[in-house]
Amino acid sequence: MKEVFLIGFSIASGLLVSAGIFAFIGAIGIIPRMAWRTGTRQYVRFYEDVIVLGGLWGTTTMFVDYRLLSWHWLIMAVSFFEGIFVGVLAMALTEVLNVMPILMRRTRLTKGLQWLILAFALGKVFGSLIYYLIDGFYVL
Repeated sequence: MKEVFLIGFSIASGLLVSAGIFAFIGAIGIIPRMAWRTGTRQYVRFYEDVIVLGGLWGTTTMFVDYRLLSWHWLIMAVSFFEGIFVGVLAMALTEVLNVMPILMRRTRLTKGLQWLILAFALGKVFGSLIYYLIDGFYVL
């Protein structure tokens, strides 16, 4: 009986967290904005479907023991795309909150904003690589 409760509670918790993240992504309008900027507006529906599938897969990883092939290039590609997603999400949030103009005014930054953004993105990529490639960072 306890196991059935824990399984149900885990599934419900994962669904609630996923719904919250999807609502957040939808509220800040990251998908249409990035599709507009990249000139791929016709693929918005596909982008939304892929993000939902990724969220469902991520939710199931909490209770299903998936094993990826231990090819280093595959792990690096997954980490790279996760870093891109987190970086784009963080930049969309800062854009919505107008953090960048405030940061630029307060630090009197007039040149090199592209390098600051690149540093944010590379930090996310390297963080993902460290997380997946070094033993001990991913422990359940």
